[in-house]
Amino acid sequence: MPQRLRITYRKDGPAKYVAHLDLMRTWERAIRRAKLPLAYSQGFSPHARIAMAAPLPVGTIGEREQMDMVLSEGIDPLEVTKRVAAALPNGLAVVELQEVGERLPSLQSSVRAAHYRVTFDAEDVAAEALCASVDELMAAETLDWEEPRGPNKKPRRYDLRAAVIELAVSEDGDRTVIEMHLALEEGRTGRPASVLAALAVEAHPLEVVRTSMVVEQPQAALRAWRESGRGEE
Repeated sequence: MPQRLRITYRKDGPAKYVAHLDLMRTWERAIRRAKLPLAYSQGFSPHARIAMAAPLPVGTIGEREQMDMVLSEGIDPLEVTKRVAAALPNGLAVVELQEVGERLPSLQSSVRAAHYRVTFDAEDVAAEALCASVDELMAAETLDWEEPRGPNKKPRRYDLRAAVIELAVSEDGDRTVIEMHLALEEGRTGRPASVLAALAVEAHPLEVVRTSMVVEQPQAALRAWRESGRGEE
């Protein structure tokens, strides 16, 4: 009987520079090294049944990233945790692992928002000036925004203000910190780099951390999935 497991993990150190697709391959190799019965899709081009909650920008630390993997047979989650932890490379670490229902909606479709912490040298970004910019952005009803999407693709246009749930600025010794609570849904995704650009911050951050993601609880996600009609047999 297949088993779906949800892994919460940390990504930092050298791993923070690993791009999304390479990260997927890294996880697949680690699961193989752990000698776990990873399940694969069927068809002409089978692929490992691993799914990330949301891509993490290169260079960003992830304190509580999430991914689902499906094993072809059930194994004690504690044993899985032990094996995976021993097989992961430097910069990746298991924080938590739990079993979830196989028929639940995809993890990616259940993500609603994310929290970020962006830190600057106070000499580069003054907290008082940043607070003024934040107040101005939060007071706006809309903010038309355009982002490039790579070669031969039309720029992405959207309302950035609608993707900003909350911003908070604080001082921590000789550092200025901005906490961001941003939407992370299809058609309404906030990115720290875009928010900083909208705030006219030109300095390079000392550190960008995605501290957590807001994932819809399994029962609520399943109910919404069924109500949408996608869960019909």
